[in-house]
Amino acid sequence: PEEFEYQRSYGSQEPLAALLEEVIADAKLSSKEKKKKLKQFQKSYPEVYQERFPTPESEALLFPEKPKPKPQLLMWALKKPFQPFQRTRSFRM
Repeated sequence: PEEFEYQRSYGSQEPLAALLEEVIADAKLSSKEKKKKLKQFQKSYPEVYQERFPTPESEALLFPEKPKPKPQLLMWALKKPFQPFQRTRSFRM
């Protein structure tokens, strides 16, 4: 009975762990798709996911954050915007 319980609990998790590793190592998937699949896997098999990623830091190592480029300040943005009808009051009678 002990061996049966061991095979029932761990025998079915080994292929799932292999599937998780395949998703992680798949170079064809974009980062966004990979995150989506990992979230789906986490919802379906939380114990297998928890075994592979015990802490949030271990999951963060998989997706290093890229520094976002700062928008450049344009020269024309510093100047006053053009106001074509600045003197419209003079046209009124």
